[in-house]
Amino acid sequence: MICGWLFTQHLAQAKSPVSASARLELVKGPGTEQCIDRQSLSRAVEARLQRRAFRTDIPATLYVEIAFAREGTAWSASLTMYDSTKALLGHRSLVTEAAHCSALDDSLALVVALLVDSPPAALAESNQALPAHTAPAVGAKGTPPASTEAKAGQSAEPLPIHLPRETPAPREPWRLRLAAEGSVALGMLPGFAPGIELGFGAKPPKLPEIRLFAGWYAPREQLRSELDAGARFDFAHLGLELCPVEHEFGALEWFVCAGQSLGRLRAASFGFDENLTSNHLTYALLARSGIQAAFSTRWAARLGIRAELPLVRGVFSYGTPEGEQQGLFQVSPITAALDLGLVVNL
Repeated sequence: MICGWLFTQHLAQAKSPVSASARLELVKGPGTEQCIDRQSLSRAVEARLQRRAFRTDIPATLYVEIAFAREGTAWSASLTMYDSTKALLGHRSLVTEAAHCSALDDSLALVVALLVDSPPAALAESNQALPAHTAPAVGAKGTPPASTEAKAGQSAEPLPIHLPRETPAPREPWRLRLAAEGSVALGMLPGFAPGIELGFGAKPPKLPEIRLFAGWYAPREQLRSELDAGARFDFAHLGLELCPVEHEFGALEWFVCAGQSLGRLRAASFGFDENLTSNHLTYALLARSGIQAAFSTRWAARLGIRAELPLVRGVFSYGTPEGEQQGLFQVSPITAALDLGLVVNL
């Protein structure tokens, strides 16, 4: 479907030798530095044509200027064509909401190859026959060259070609993130326990994000007022989770993760005839969900809630003068934590 308008013209001229040269210029807007560079695009075009298309030893008959832009979640490549006299031939544009700008690479190389392989007269004629917007045609930098005189039928810009969001992006890198969050836990320690959590996430292209996180919760006390004694508890944990659900809504991102955690619960008793300190390992399955709001391309705020199902729970008790055991504290059957903090994209 892409550039079907060009195939007709290209086939019609297939028997005519093409010896002209073209010039290619790229303009990259903010946030599009990762888009394909001129040298790579030139190589991709010439590989498709199986000849040198961009030569400096002969005059150029076609000038192609490509302007990359990033707006919200969409990437766009706007092409503006001029002939040898710098007269405007027309515009084309590609748009995609794929995760990475390289989703434009293959389609862009095909479009440019067909443009270069078509005579300027054919480009001008085909441009007049396309459905168009009502906006006046302008160059990729916002204004046409001084020598440009738009011909009748070329004063409107053709509709952009939309590439599917699932278009493969061959140069899409791994996404790496660091997170620092404040946390409040319920059920892991007596009462509400404040703490901190640090996380690192790595997302390969087309695969779910993998997150490694570690946290610590401040000591909380459990008292027996009748004895004026009790124990002080603190908790540290390390976890690994996989995030298979991730949806973007503009600057907002909703995610769901599942994984496991390993923790160390330390208890230090006080006020008894014999005070002890002990450490207990805990193991839990977990599920986490939350939202992330980006306020720049690098920084975002994250709010999440995590529920854990401990498979190993310690029971902390003390002995009475009568020789009985009385419960002091036990980790809840289901624990929860609320996290709020900052995320940085590396």
